[in-house]
Amino acid sequence: MGKSNSDHFAELRLSMEAEGGELLRAFVREASLVEGVPPMTASLIAADVAQTWQILCGSRTNAERAAVLLSSSKGEARARILLNGHSRFSAVVGSLSAQVRRDAGLSYRERGVDGWEITIHRGFEPSREAAEHNEEPIAEAAETTETVRIDVPQQSDSAAIARCFLAVYGHNYVHREVFSPHRYWRKVESGELIPVVTRDARGEVIGHVALEREPGAAIAERGEAVVLPSYRGRHLLERMTERLTDEATKLGLVGIYAEPVTTHTFSQRNDERAGMPTCAILLGAAPETSHSKDLPVPTAGQRQSFLLTFRFLATARACEIVAPVAYRDVMTTTYGRLGVGVSLRESGTPTETRSMTSVMVNPWGYGRIRFEMIGSNASIELSQAMSDVSSLGARAVQLSAHVDDPGLPLLVESARRQGFFYCGLTPAFSEGRDLLLMQHVSEPLDINELQLFTEQTKELAAFIERDRQLAQSQR
Repeated sequence: MGKSNSDHFAELRLSMEAEGGELLRAFVREASLVEGVPPMTASLIAADVAQTWQILCGSRTNAERAAVLLSSSKGEARARILLNGHSRFSAVVGSLSAQVRRDAGLSYRERGVDGWEITIHRGFEPSREAAEHNEEPIAEAAETTETVRIDVPQQSDSAAIARCFLAVYGHNYVHREVFSPHRYWRKVESGELIPVVTRDARGEVIGHVALEREPGAAIAERGEAVVLPSYRGRHLLERMTERLTDEATKLGLVGIYAEPVTTHTFSQRNDERAGMPTCAILLGAAPETSHSKDLPVPTAGQRQSFLLTFRFLATARACEIVAPVAYRDVMTTTYGRLGVGVSLRESGTPTETRSMTSVMVNPWGYGRIRFEMIGSNASIELSQAMSDVSSLGARAVQLSAHVDDPGLPLLVESARRQGFFYCGLTPAFSEGRDLLLMQHVSEPLDINELQLFTEQTKELAAFIERDRQLAQSQR
């Protein structure tokens, strides 16, 4: 048992410590809602898992790590706890049934030569759940999907939108303008922000997504996404994204991208449904504190990472690239998922002597080095740029260059000698031209801690990690 009908499950890995119980409870409840489990059942199975966790942690002898997997299919929600340490938990697993709620299904079995798999499950019938438990769920959750509507916000909604972000993220959200109704609406009026909202039956704002667009840009970011916890699991983010896609097409945009977090997979699931494959993984792009307050960050101790997903709005695209040999396969595979035909140009020597570069470091310590043109002095230019962003406080650095630049193989070779490794592609990000991304992370970062949804994303993460290890060994 384990995977849902879609062959996907939500997963959380954490240390066997009692303090992680509330994180685990929040994860199981939110993941259950995303899987379409009714709110009452989601809360109950979350409590079951948290209670079981506390019992298990009482038997630990060291800070072993465990994995918790949540899936749902055929009217049943299942949470599996995968433990290492057969002998240590042998006595406690046999007594679990007597210590958890009697109405919760619980089973266990040996896993490999040194582990246990504990499964907690609950069935549900959404239409009768509230009556059977003689208890009313949260009022908002009692509404059906038909009672909400996707709408374009008015200026008078600005404060309600700010309250949604405050309710979910606290004051840690990186896009600070959402907390200022005046600043937020100025961006809407200028065309930088193209928002849609979801309203409940009373007309109150319960969700928000927007396209963020640089002046004259051919692409826009789908971001500033939030849905109140009591309304999750109804595909509202997906419905708002569909509306935004229509708006983007009307504006003549080339494509839409998003940067879903890797502390959970909820946004990643929406991108998968929206046909937005992962093109890059941005390691260490934001401070550790960048997460929603109702789902604490499971990767404490390291900077947060994001994915970059993308979708072209037009079909039948083609491009010509100068692919470094080491990255040729991964680049062509990514283009294939985007529906883009690729022709490979023979690598040559840079057409210019001097490189043309730009550097910047954002307030969160993420540096960017852009090679607008790669010259024969690329190695020296990169060393100087790296020194510049480091002096400005960069804790992670992204390197980008055009995929059709003849000097790309030279730059990649120089970058790998300086500790850079593959990051991915950003289609149409440079006035319609595509970019190859590399990255440099100076702080410890365990890529295995990232919560990733699709197999394609996991394969990309594995390639990035192999390239990172190789780049470090060559320094």
